[in-house]
Amino acid sequence: MNTIVIQLDRIVVVAPMDGVILTRNVEPGEFVQPGAVAFTMANLDELSITVYVPEDQYGNITLGQQAGVTVDSFSNETFDAIVTHIADQAEFTPRNVQTVEGRSSTVYAIKLKVTDNNGKLKIGMPADVVFK
Repeated sequence: MNTIVIQLDRIVVVAPMDGVILTRNVEPGEFVQPGAVAFTMANLDELSITVYVPEDQYGNITLGQQAGVTVDSFSNETFDAIVTHIADQAEFTPRNVQTVEGRSSTVYAIKLKVTDNNGKLKIGMPADVVFK
């Protein structure tokens, strides 16, 4: 009996951070292989959004720049955001594109940290960003 209590004490799942459980991949009592993903969690206090800007607007974006974020669910509310990362490399265009039209479709990833003190925003919500 004592051995069972010791083993049960060792079977504790501890989260690596504060956050919210988004998905549960196992049920209580189910055996889990080492390294398997039992839960997916996120810290909703630190939301970020990645937007893609065309090359002709790339030079207008700077680290630390302010922006406003809107989502359909709260169309009358704008959430503050700040640019935290600007990609150094273009995406979505083959390397051999030489025409002006082809180069205009070159985009760069811009990552922003979004402030949402009331916890209204959720992961995966489509959003629009306006840079200030």
